[in-house]
Amino acid sequence: MEKMLEMRIHGYGGQGVVTLAQLVASAGLNAGYETQSLPFFGVERRGSAVKAGVRIDKNKIRIRSQSVEPDYLVIMNETLLELAQNQGIAEDGGIIMNTAHPQDVGRTLYYVDAAGIAIENDLMAADSPFINIPMFGAVCKIAGLKAEVVSQTLTERWTGKIGEKNAKVALIGYEAVKKFEK
Repeated sequence: MEKMLEMRIHGYGGQGVVTLAQLVASAGLNAGYETQSLPFFGVERRGSAVKAGVRIDKNKIRIRSQSVEPDYLVIMNETLLELAQNQGIAEDGGIIMNTAHPQDVGRTLYYVDAAGIAIENDLMAADSPFINIPMFGAVCKIAGLKAEVVSQTLTERWTGKIGEKNAKVALIGYEAVKKFEK
């Protein structure tokens, strides 16, 4: 990692946005980097738009502000793409999106069908799939973190069968993420 990597995650309350930010930061720590997880707490409630940020660097991170022009926007739901871009992104920044139907977004797009992966692997809450786990794998791959770090992070966070299942599903997301080609 040549320079600090900064990401801002956009999703809806209940999709695990803050957990995803914490997991990515933990993976960065496990890989030997300095990290920050930046939850943003406003009037969040289940179903409303929420965001969180992550910074990863080989050097000590001294900045403490919210993420304004991140290198990547992580989009948990396609309907948040415009909102996320309007809140700022680096000029050459890219997007990592949960979608089964990628399309040109005017900049580099990495995509993974995180919802499909979660459903296919029975990683479900009462009313929806846990998309943050396959998204975690995809984000780590784009960030240049190794698959072993993905597994380690999840099995440290959740022990036993839950940790193993989450690691398996995250690695599916890790392998499934693709770059959109026009």
